[in-house]
Amino acid sequence: MRRIVKWTLILFVAGLIFGGMAALVTAQASVTVEPSSLRSDLGGTISVYAPGGSNIFTTTTTIRLVNYGILATTYVNLTTLQAVVPTGLGTGTYTLLVLDAGGNTVGTGTFTITAAPAPTATPKPESPPPDGRPILTVRNYTVDPLQVKPGQEFVVSIEVYNNGSRAGENTMAVFSGGDFLPLDEKGHLFWQVHINATFVATQRFRVPKEISNGIHQVTVQLSANDYEGNHYDYPANIPVEVIGASTGTAPATGKPKVLIEGVSTTPARVAPGESFTLTLRLVNRGSRTATNVMTKADAEAAIPAEGGAIAAATDVLKINGVVTVSLPLLLKPVKEGGRLGLSVGLEYSDYNGGAYSDQQTVGLDVDVSLANRPQLLIANYHTEPEEVSPGDSFTLTMELSNVGGGSAQRLTLALGGVDGENLGAFVPVGGSNVSFIPQLSAGAKELVVMRMMAAGNAETKAHNLPVALAYDTVGGTREKDTQRISLMVRRRPNFKVSFYRPVEGTAMVGQPFPLPIEVVNAGTARFNIPTLEATGVGLEFMGESSTFVGNLDPGGSWTLDAMAMTMTPGPLDVVVNVHYVDDLNQTQIISQTLTLEVMDIPQPDGPMGPDGPIGPDGPVGPDVPIETPETLPQKLWRFIKGFLGLGS
Repeated sequence: MRRIVKWTLILFVAGLIFGGMAALVTAQASVTVEPSSLRSDLGGTISVYAPGGSNIFTTTTTIRLVNYGILATTYVNLTTLQAVVPTGLGTGTYTLLVLDAGGNTVGTGTFTITAAPAPTATPKPESPPPDGRPILTVRNYTVDPLQVKPGQEFVVSIEVYNNGSRAGENTMAVFSGGDFLPLDEKGHLFWQVHINATFVATQRFRVPKEISNGIHQVTVQLSANDYEGNHYDYPANIPVEVIGASTGTAPATGKPKVLIEGVSTTPARVAPGESFTLTLRLVNRGSRTATNVMTKADAEAAIPAEGGAIAAATDVLKINGVVTVSLPLLLKPVKEGGRLGLSVGLEYSDYNGGAYSDQQTVGLDVDVSLANRPQLLIANYHTEPEEVSPGDSFTLTMELSNVGGGSAQRLTLALGGVDGENLGAFVPVGGSNVSFIPQLSAGAKELVVMRMMAAGNAETKAHNLPVALAYDTVGGTREKDTQRISLMVRRRPNFKVSFYRPVEGTAMVGQPFPLPIEVVNAGTARFNIPTLEATGVGLEFMGESSTFVGNLDPGGSWTLDAMAMTMTPGPLDVVVNVHYVDDLNQTQIISQTLTLEVMDIPQPDGPMGPDGPIGPDGPVGPDVPIETPETLPQKLWRFIKGFLGLGS
């Protein structure tokens, strides 16, 4: 029995010794304190971290500053606490104790209070503190699911961005919950967050059963220190929509209202036929969340530059939420530039199935100048031959010029329209009515040559033909234009001009000779001939050299008997001008040349005396005719006169 009592006492004493040692070990666990010192006149917030990442902190853990007392302590998570050090403490090094709910010490550390700098005898302007500070903002957030019901769990994720000019030290995000109950650890430590860096914090919540319908807030406290120990807080709220509550207020009323509050285009000035991007800033200024937001541009003014639609969709747009949508469009041709309105349609709904539509107008700066666009003109055209008669084949040459500032690509030129339905009395020969030009640069010219034929029954008039032009711009749009040319068709007369009797040997130098001229209408149409005249270089006419003809039927003829004289022997060109009135009631001239030989006066064989030639019987006076050989026509004429009894 004594032995049992003895061992019992031994074990009891050993338990006390080992328990005390364990408590001593726990009490002496060293914690990390940041910052390690504060000024007595400023105070501030310190962060306390458990040693080696051990989970020794709870929501009831407090921090005691020896020789001062318990500090206002905030539980962050199992490894981190925060405490507020008041101002006015004496300078020196303090022992910091971490106490559990029973007042037991679970960690120790040291902390220093420094004195405020003493003023100098000669005051100097204080140096301003270094510029900059960390600035934490919630750049984006998500709520899953988008709408929550009483008793339901949901997850909130936030993306935090350091928009300041200093890195954030000991950066934390603490979800206090607000109207909702945070689950799991509500504090999240991210240590150092550099300038322009981001981090994502995620927290689970539960919706209280007694909550009402509508928009409620999740509160989150963002905080960070800078490298000098200055502490900064950035509270934020995340809206969450609650539906399906059976208690509290009635279901949410009102409706969403989506407005276009910002407009821009790329490029800033839009040209007809060129693609551009329309960027719209949409804001929900209503009292409910908008869903399935559809944005559409007016199809009468613009067509899609990509894809097959001119609309942009947005799934959810919360109250006061902002979203940016972009529409790739191509502006249709317009006649006037400047500030023009483009109608934009908005269609959206809410979570209860309500449907809404709206029509709003945005402004576009439209540039219709030719600085960057092609402009094609038919600068000149002509036919070969110049005059076209029914049944003629001819060559049509058109000069196409690009007077714009952009290049025209894959150009087609269609005479009489694309299908040639307006060619009328003309038909293409050796090819179609369409010509193709791969490219026509700005300022360039191109000749288009077509072989054509006029129908035999073509009317004699000016025929108006459309020329359809189609080409691609640099922006990829297909432009179309129609210009017109006129082709003149006249019936061409066929006049045959000749001597109606032989004239060989009848013309002698210095003596009048006859010009028996005849014109014959060898064509198929009647022509009015006001004048038939004869002219010639060196010719002197004895009497009339022209005559009036009038209407000359096909196959009919008319004569002009003129007497002329010349002093120049040799070949003589007699030009006969036929003045006629064409189908357009305009006087035209057709000239033909007749050639005859003018003989010189033969010289006598005998000697010449002072009074003239000397004949066989003596001098021949000026009144004595000189015998000349009789020509064949003279013999025939003498025979006819003798036969008619008019002389020998």
